Amino acid sequence: MPDVEKPSERLIAQRVRNRILEEILGLSEGEAGVHEAGPTEWFESFFDWFPYEGEPEWFPAMTAEEADTVSAVCKIMQQAIAETDISREPTVDEIIQTGWPERVAPTAKLALDVLMARGRFSEEQEEDEPSNPIPWP
Repeated sequence: MPDVEKPSERLIAQRVRNRILEEILGLSEGEAGVHEAGPTEWFESFFDWFPYEGEPEWFPAMTAEEADTVSAVCKIMQQAIAETDISREPTVDEIIQTGWPERVAPTAKLALDVLMARGRFSEEQEEDEPSNPIPWP
């Protein structure tokens, strides 16, 4: 079996930032994001990258401004999950009825706009700045 080179810490940080950007895109879509992700996954996929409580400790490959806006999304999502019982597997409609998707969306949209000002990083090469010339999403 050939040796597979492990990605560098920087490349991992770039990939994680891209995944966070994707999660924030879903949150920015409000109710449509819940329909797309599913009621439990709408929360859990975000918390794959952030703590359920407290301040995030790592903002991979982000500027200070990006980290601040993403931190604001984290705080509102922490409030949302603290006030929502997902252990009983709520439906999409039940999550929407909480109002959280529409309360989260403006904060997520702001963070998405800030992140997209620089764009997406390469998944294969280390970069100081994102070089993806293709508009996304």
